[in-house]
Amino acid sequence: MRGKRKLFFLLRDCSLRYLLLLWVIGLFHIGEAQQLDQIGKKDPIKINGGVNMNQVYRSNVTGDVNPYSLVLNGNVNTSIYGMSVPLSFTWSNYQWTYTQPFNQFTLSPSYKWATAHIGWSSMSFSPYSLNGHSFSGLGVELDPNEKIKLSAMYGRLLKASPGDTINGYKPQYKRMGGGLKTTYQFQFGEIGVHFFRAWDDDERPVDYIDSLGVSPKENLVVGTSFSVRPVKSIAFSGEYSVSALSEDNRISAASDIDGAATFLHHAIKSDLTWSTRLGSLGAGIEYVEPGFNTLGSYYMVNDFINYTVNATTSLVSGKVNVAASVGIRETNTDDQSETDQKDVINNINISFVPNDKLSFNLNYSNFYNYSFVRPLFDETNTHTEYELMDTLRFTQINENFALNANWGVKVTDEQNHSIMASVNVQQATQSQSDAVENSNTNFFNGSGGYSWSLIKSDFNLALNMNYSRNKLPDAISEAYGPILSVRKGMLEKTLRHRLSLSWNGTYVDQIKNGDVLTARLGSSYTIKKKHRLNLSVAWSKRSRNTGTITSYTTATLGYSYQFGWPKKDTD
Repeated sequence: MRGKRKLFFLLRDCSLRYLLLLWVIGLFHIGEAQQLDQIGKKDPIKINGGVNMNQVYRSNVTGDVNPYSLVLNGNVNTSIYGMSVPLSFTWSNYQWTYTQPFNQFTLSPSYKWATAHIGWSSMSFSPYSLNGHSFSGLGVELDPNEKIKLSAMYGRLLKASPGDTINGYKPQYKRMGGGLKTTYQFQFGEIGVHFFRAWDDDERPVDYIDSLGVSPKENLVVGTSFSVRPVKSIAFSGEYSVSALSEDNRISAASDIDGAATFLHHAIKSDLTWSTRLGSLGAGIEYVEPGFNTLGSYYMVNDFINYTVNATTSLVSGKVNVAASVGIRETNTDDQSETDQKDVINNINISFVPNDKLSFNLNYSNFYNYSFVRPLFDETNTHTEYELMDTLRFTQINENFALNANWGVKVTDEQNHSIMASVNVQQATQSQSDAVENSNTNFFNGSGGYSWSLIKSDFNLALNMNYSRNKLPDAISEAYGPILSVRKGMLEKTLRHRLSLSWNGTYVDQIKNGDVLTARLGSSYTIKKKHRLNLSVAWSKRSRNTGTITSYTTATLGYSYQFGWPKKDTD
């Protein structure tokens, strides 16, 4: 029986690769045929893009770490007789973060209704299968007519890693994945099916990975979705997915639903919406079975059922817009957990724009969601953008409250005076780390500031005040301080200068932990709208309550070039 399953998957994988190969060959044949039709037309070939090179020197490195880093990135888009072939790449001789080395490229050729993704990319089939997970491989999106859409992918989801037990990173098998999604549109709606499979490569295991409790997994997800509109004012949609997950594919495969290591779970969601001239009214239900998981998503919340009612409306001649959703969320749906939870869930967004100068936006939600939480302290004191490239450092948020206000005090053709303020409060229950669950963790970020701009002189002055408070299970950390920034353009805006000064005091349980003073100075010069030179220097002085004072400097020298052919401007 196992031999038949292996033969089945082998034939299926070979068939998928064969179909993708035929598609690529056919795409080139289509391109060649189109070339014959386009001969003699103006500009049949167009090329545009850009290249950026940044050299970074940091004085605070230790040990054998090279203080010099080189970062190259660029993009090129080639259009040949209507067929677009975009290519982007990023390369660095330094791995800025442990989990996100970013030496990668992406090639996305497209022609009419066909698009391919080659290299690093991401696709989404469903919230319950492949959902935004990045992969290195091949993806295709076909939209040949108004009725049929097809998406497919195959590639590496995760790179094999030995892990780092000191910093809390578990080792990881190499993980591959492949999937297919197709939808068919008819007169009153559409229906779709999706398939996704992911598996860990256990033929080349990471050393000692079993001793740390990490086993090779395999996942198989099959689902269907639909959306119908029987009359113009009513829409009904739904989705159903089944996920078979093997916790150890050496014991049983994902397709072996009776296997000792394989578990089968379900997820279902449906929504009904009624539209009127005053707005819309809807109701929905979502159930995710306990244990439901997919290897095509970075995060998956399960063991809950949501009943929701939602409404949207516009009031006061469009000056007030309200969107709200209220419902009931229940957990422990199988009565196997020691704790039950039944909450009233809310999601409300109110925007108020009384005039062209003043605007308010209020949002509150206690839905489960994942957010990238970065304290204002990190944003303020980081010297380079590359130090914040770990975009996978998410946190599960239970509640979120955000309020933003903007007031254009004086807006004319010559100058602009504006005031802004924002408050964001988040309650978290879990971070991305496998070792830590941050129950009852609160994040508070607040900022306010004033901006003054002289339009004709290309001058801007801004003063902001930031405050950040993180309540952890065992401590409360706070940081606050002002930021002053000045920008000035010269030589018909080809030469730009910028200066910023910031100070942040940090506290732990209301006891001062230290402070950081950061100064940044930068200039950029643009030549003929294509060439750009930039030089920036950042300096920080950090004082700790232990009496230790450290300072370090980061210097960045960069060059960028934007090109296009046929040429319209001379270099």
